[in-house]
Amino acid sequence: MNKWKFAIVMLITSFCVGLFLVFTIKPEPLNDALIFFPLDPTATFDEATSHIDFLAMEDEDEYILDWNVTSVLNQSAYLRQDVSLLFEDGYLKDTLSTWRENTDTINIEKDVKSDDSGHYRVVTFHHAELHYPNDEIKSAQKLSFDQLYVIDSPLSPLHAFRTPKTEEEKESKRILDYILQQQQDYDWDDLFEYYNIPKDRYLRIPLTDLVLYEEESIPGLTKEKTAQFLGGLWEGLYKNYVLGITKQDGTTVSPIGSTVPLILVPDTADHFFILFRTSDGEPVQLLQTITN
Repeated sequence: MNKWKFAIVMLITSFCVGLFLVFTIKPEPLNDALIFFPLDPTATFDEATSHIDFLAMEDEDEYILDWNVTSVLNQSAYLRQDVSLLFEDGYLKDTLSTWRENTDTINIEKDVKSDDSGHYRVVTFHHAELHYPNDEIKSAQKLSFDQLYVIDSPLSPLHAFRTPKTEEEKESKRILDYILQQQQDYDWDDLFEYYNIPKDRYLRIPLTDLVLYEEESIPGLTKEKTAQFLGGLWEGLYKNYVLGITKQDGTTVSPIGSTVPLILVPDTADHFFILFRTSDGEPVQLLQTITN
């Protein structure tokens, strides 16, 4: 009889524990995914900005950059996500992202240490997921961009600028831009050859230039298709780049130190490639189609 009582007590206890877990553990939304849904014409961003600023000297060899991302939707959304990428001289230096439920606003900030002269570029994808009755889900999206040149020269104090004003700043910008362009052109040509991609059939768009195509359509695409392209692109980048890069041997590595993703759009505009290298130089190719 005692055994039966013990078994009944254990059964009741297990049931109560199960109920406790059901009512106290709240399921979290998927923060490991960014999903593009049809765009909602009524949902727009009142504010969407990225800023990278020179903050302070750490010591003689290091300085601190302040990285700030802000976005405000014109309505509260079921899920808000911002994904921001900071590149230094063509390589990913750091990532900054967050997601929040039932809000219209996101503001995230991070201090980043660095050294020597450098050209910093920030590109951010601001995203909202809106839920409606009958399981209807729509999206809102916006891109923002910022850049900063930091000059560490023995001829002048360390300083930073966005737009060069003096002749010295103009020359410093010219040198940094030239070195980066030469480096990227060489690497991109090598990737084209590695993957046997015909150069004359594809428009090259570095991720850091993507904001230029938010207002004007990508050649071969309507404005609606361009928006779909941008949403699908960031969905793929978030999964296959930001959260980790899968190498040829199946291992997953951090994107930090990888090159700026290069988007290739063909003249037919029915698909696109994304090419980049991991921090140890391994080439990576991603493919995504554009549905009609």
